[in-house]
Amino acid sequence: MAHKKRGLTCSWLSLKLCLLTAAICSGISYFFFMPQTVQTSILATKQLIFNSQINPSRETSLTLEVAGEKKDLKNKGIITTPSLHLTTLSRLKTNNTTPQNEENPKDPLPYTFLIPEEDKCKETTPFLVFLICTTENERLKRDNIRKTWGNESLVPGFSVVRLFMLGVQKHGSTEAIKEESRMYRDIIQQDFQDTYHNLTLKVLMGMKWVASYCPNAQFVMKTDSDMFVNTEYLIQKLLATISTSKLYFTGFPMRKYHPIRNKNSKWYMPLEVYPESFYPDFCSGTGYVFSGRLATMIYQVSFTVKILHLEDVYVGLCLQKIGVKVSSPPRSTLFNPFKVPFKPCVYNKLITSHYVSPNELLIFWELIQKEKHDCFQNFNNTIFSLLFPPS
Repeated sequence: MAHKKRGLTCSWLSLKLCLLTAAICSGISYFFFMPQTVQTSILATKQLIFNSQINPSRETSLTLEVAGEKKDLKNKGIITTPSLHLTTLSRLKTNNTTPQNEENPKDPLPYTFLIPEEDKCKETTPFLVFLICTTENERLKRDNIRKTWGNESLVPGFSVVRLFMLGVQKHGSTEAIKEESRMYRDIIQQDFQDTYHNLTLKVLMGMKWVASYCPNAQFVMKTDSDMFVNTEYLIQKLLATISTSKLYFTGFPMRKYHPIRNKNSKWYMPLEVYPESFYPDFCSGTGYVFSGRLATMIYQVSFTVKILHLEDVYVGLCLQKIGVKVSSPPRSTLFNPFKVPFKPCVYNKLITSHYVSPNELLIFWELIQKEKHDCFQNFNNTIFSLLFPPS
């Protein structure tokens, strides 16, 4: 009897061991051979709990919620479940080339201000900020702009700030640029290479500067160093009539423009960089004017807009994403991306003309000032004769 009892005991222990072994084997088998969707749900849940990363073996679909919009993406390395909505991808992406901080978009301008001129707006809230693209060797152009349309005290009653924007030619600021900056306090510079294809970086530098050091500026104008700008007409005849509460952007409108696919063109746009058939509405980069608040908005949205080397098109893409439309100016002849034949009374009634040399700028400016009164008088006489024709 004792022998049988011992036999029964061993059999019972063996049975428990067999059951335990069978349960473990079943669990392992179930995990490896269960439906993919169940595995996916379990793994995705573990990832959210433990912030772990899993390498999947196939492509799956992901539903993203970004700024209230749902977007379907296909990515290798993303595990998801149909009922799971994720607001960030950084935990789930395992591609080694993917930044781990995608919830914080990358700054498109990771450069250092060599000359920040951060105190420019400390004592004033400017009505207008000029952001002027220039290069290191354009000292004569800068000097003549300072003497003419860039004179910060040109229009009584309106505070104007003038800034020339520079990258670097080789390494850092030259002694000549540092000295010029100390003399005029109107240069900002970052340490990106100063090339045509980096114009977008230069313009974004200006937007970042306004956002950082002059966020209360009422209006901003971006223009180039080979431009004539009629500052007085711009302020008194255009900007003084625009509500500062409105988000306003104007210049020479470029609507329904096709990307140029000719590789020999200065404005060549590769298909792989911009595959769309049309650009969004934008304004010629020779001169556009916009509400000061837009500088901050454009810089902020640039974190999520792929950089293009055509700066005016790029600004148009940013405006499109913000939801601000390009406004046509009150008169189509105000902003000119070409050179307008010079006549003092014509230049008195426009805002920009292109391809004006430094010497021409001085000559044009002097003649305009001399004949301003006569142009005004002739204009009044013309209006009077139209209203009251001789009998």
